[in-house]
Amino acid sequence: MPAFRTAVDIDIWPVSKLMDAVSTNPAGSNRVTIPEYQRRLVWSQATRKELIESIKRGFPFGSILVYEDISRGQSASDGKRYYNLIDGLQRTQALKSYVEHQNGYFTRSDLEDEFVDAIAAHLGKANDEYKDRIRQTIVDWVKGKRSYDARDGWRTENLVEALIGSVLKYSPDSSLFRDLYFELNRNDEFTRLVGGFLDEVSGEIKLILDAKIPVLIFSGPSSELPTVFELLNSKGTALSRYEIYAAQWIDERRRIANPEVISAIWKKNEALEEEGFTLDVSEEAPDEASRRNREYSLFDYLFGLGQVLCGKYPLLFKPAKEDRPSSVGFNLMTACVGLHVSDMAELPRRAEGLDLTTFEGCILESTTFVNRFLKPLLSAKQTGRKSPIYHSELMIVAMIATAFQVRFSTSDLSDNPNWRADRRKLKRQMLMHYLYDILHDDWRGSGDSKLHDTVRTMRYLEQAPPSATRWGQVLDDWYASTQKEHVHSREARRHIRDSRPEYLLLKFIFSRRMESAKTYHVEHVIPVSLLQSQMGESDEWPINTIGNLALLDQAGALRNNVQTYDVMLHDQRRRGEITAEEQTQQQINYEKRLICPVSLLPSPLTKRSFERFLEERFELLKREFIRVWRDYIPQDPPA
Repeated sequence: MPAFRTAVDIDIWPVSKLMDAVSTNPAGSNRVTIPEYQRRLVWSQATRKELIESIKRGFPFGSILVYEDISRGQSASDGKRYYNLIDGLQRTQALKSYVEHQNGYFTRSDLEDEFVDAIAAHLGKANDEYKDRIRQTIVDWVKGKRSYDARDGWRTENLVEALIGSVLKYSPDSSLFRDLYFELNRNDEFTRLVGGFLDEVSGEIKLILDAKIPVLIFSGPSSELPTVFELLNSKGTALSRYEIYAAQWIDERRRIANPEVISAIWKKNEALEEEGFTLDVSEEAPDEASRRNREYSLFDYLFGLGQVLCGKYPLLFKPAKEDRPSSVGFNLMTACVGLHVSDMAELPRRAEGLDLTTFEGCILESTTFVNRFLKPLLSAKQTGRKSPIYHSELMIVAMIATAFQVRFSTSDLSDNPNWRADRRKLKRQMLMHYLYDILHDDWRGSGDSKLHDTVRTMRYLEQAPPSATRWGQVLDDWYASTQKEHVHSREARRHIRDSRPEYLLLKFIFSRRMESAKTYHVEHVIPVSLLQSQMGESDEWPINTIGNLALLDQAGALRNNVQTYDVMLHDQRRRGEITAEEQTQQQINYEKRLICPVSLLPSPLTKRSFERFLEERFELLKREFIRVWRDYIPQDPPA
């Protein structure tokens, strides 16, 4: 330990030196690259701008820590000193972005009111409307320039042209434009005003490039770098728990057979490279062949696996971002091998005896199994929308991990005895557990302990789903708890959010009526416009509660209906559009499609009759749910 205390030197670099060192082909004698375990870029544009403002005002703006790779420098033929950027990636990227896109950081707040007032006076337009136009015109003009170089149009006369055209709206071909252009450019006071502004703005880049940044140079044992990285990143913008493992697991390496996983890993790396940084790993594996043949850390593998799973199974997982570690791969492997999420750091040790290719095949098989039996319910989507996800990630991970452990041994990945019978039972029970858990909101919060307990106890296999009587109680409790959420005034939205549990329950209830439908329409049994017409200014009615909703494969005449279906059919019969027999038959069809007999419709329509209708129709929906799924619901125990 004492030896490490002398392993850090301090140097002072101007920002210009750092910017050169992190470039792809540095002109100077230093080269700074990004190590494999570095985190993603997380600073927002606003945070980057705050850093630049701090430098402009002469405030301290932190230091960076680099590791000097002495052995690499000694073996290189270019005479450069090689460093890894250990801490300061976000600051370095903010500086690099500013230096390369200086104009893009210019905002309205960078314009002094006195300067705008003076410009307005010279243009003869001193009211607030014109001052606002002047401010916006200058901002747009500055941001539109490639650089602060005269060769790129950074000249007084170019800004004059923009002001006359955008503020005064004069056509460039008009005499008014030409006369004012020459007048302003011959006005010494005006040209000094604009020229001073241009010099001040362009001078800021020199101020930034000349700013001094402390550089801490660590030259201790390279084996300590992950620990240094982790300790440093315990402050500032927090790492996700998954990103911590990028440093901890750097030495746990395996070959990866799946080219899709490898591709996902390199998309993450390319996100950094697109910002102009050089990654060590890119130099080690510059082409596709070398990337296929190299070894990857367990973090990289689980990162890539998560990205692939999110892409292959959009009904189960939310889309992943290319540069951000999805938790799917990490949580799945942890649950499948029987670890608690809090013990995820133990994964490398637990995975030592597992062949990753075989393990991945088991994961994909188990995920496909869960996806296959949920797909008929989840794939149908509301017309014009994407399929929503009703479940939490940890809930679906628990289902996949249960399917995994039912079939595969966690020690050697061999098939368990009787797995086929257990899988059939699991498929039947999981459908009911899936709906129950979502209506019961069982996975609210992180769910880490629930995930572990659910898989450890094999709840989805060993615990029978609710009986018919219990389902009635569950649905009643859920209905009572959600009623208040759908009380609306006359300005109610037409539909509730399609990821709400109401839609999932409706999918279960209407599943047989939409077996071949890829999309569905959500219709109100009592049209919204009819309800709103009966409401007073201060009234609030439960317009969008489930008792008033139906899913239809084709909306047909109900799509824009302003009356209940019985009134609509009566009007069509009165106008001679349908016969009496057709009216009767269509009424029967609507009763079946909507699960709502005419006798249930409220007449006259009042708030009280509507609320009674909702309760009575929900009773019909409950009975239909149990009728459709009776083969999946266990019998009530004998009295």
